[in-house]
Amino acid sequence: MKKKLFLVILFLLVLFVFYYFSPLINGIVMGIVFAYVAKPIKNRLRLGNLVSSAISTMTILLPISFLMFYGIFQGLNQLIYILTHQKELISSLIRVMKSANIPENYSNYIISSIPYFETYIRNYLKVSALDVTIKTVTFFMNFLISAIVCFYALCDGDRLVKAILSVLPEEYTEDLEKLLKEIDETLISLWFGNFAFAIFVGLLSIPYFMVFDVPYIPILSGLMFLAALIPIFAEWMVILPVAAFLATKSIILSAWFLLTGIILLYILPELFLRPHFLGYASKIHPLLILLSFIGGAMAGGAAGFFIAPTLVAVLTAVYTHYTGKNLAAKVKQKT
Repeated sequence: MKKKLFLVILFLLVLFVFYYFSPLINGIVMGIVFAYVAKPIKNRLRLGNLVSSAISTMTILLPISFLMFYGIFQGLNQLIYILTHQKELISSLIRVMKSANIPENYSNYIISSIPYFETYIRNYLKVSALDVTIKTVTFFMNFLISAIVCFYALCDGDRLVKAILSVLPEEYTEDLEKLLKEIDETLISLWFGNFAFAIFVGLLSIPYFMVFDVPYIPILSGLMFLAALIPIFAEWMVILPVAAFLATKSIILSAWFLLTGIILLYILPELFLRPHFLGYASKIHPLLILLSFIGGAMAGGAAGFFIAPTLVAVLTAVYTHYTGKNLAAKVKQKT
């Protein structure tokens, strides 16, 4: 009776803790994922546990934080510029539409719609100012928490696993230790592979931006890397504003940029290259990776994008471990 009561109380305490940690779930999950990205770096450093954990955390998070905050800053600057330089933008738009031979009635309709669009943006910003402020503060808090979780996961993760294993019966310890090691290796392959793939997308975007003579190529390439890494952003959030900028020069150039960008930097990498690359690195079927990324993001947002592939990786590691164990037992019986 006392044992059952203890289990019920323990279960209620876990639910209570989870309820109060739930607003920070994005930061906690991202921190664990960043720890798996940084773990190969830490393993190569020989500077002590604390120093190695700090250096590997900063190596991953400092570039990400710079690109992310710079991207947000530039986005706000461009929005302010659009709202305060309406006449110049209308003049550029008229010039582009004339050069593209767009009929005058369509041109007049587009131009007359601009003030309504501006009014909608201003009213939206006024109405949702409090909501935007709360979301912004939550976002920055989650990112800060992800850095803290990443550091402590690198610093104390192994000790926590050893502490858990030490309280278990000895007959389960050896097998469970092998299983946890296999899960750890699978997650490292998955998330470090995802990081490497994001670098590939960033590098791939450089010649693409150069062909279309786009300014600020290093920053845009960095934002493409960030968009491929973190689901809060996406490649189209970089491609569309640049396409709008090119539209002030040429509609045809902008259309080609948008079409090739969506194919080369969004559809091809996200639907084909990423699943096969991560599947090869982590030994997970590409279809499972694709579905877990898409389904996780749709069901749980940023946290779901990280949680769903992690669960798939854990299940794959468990399946691989026990099928390998059963196969070894059968071979042993035959011999």
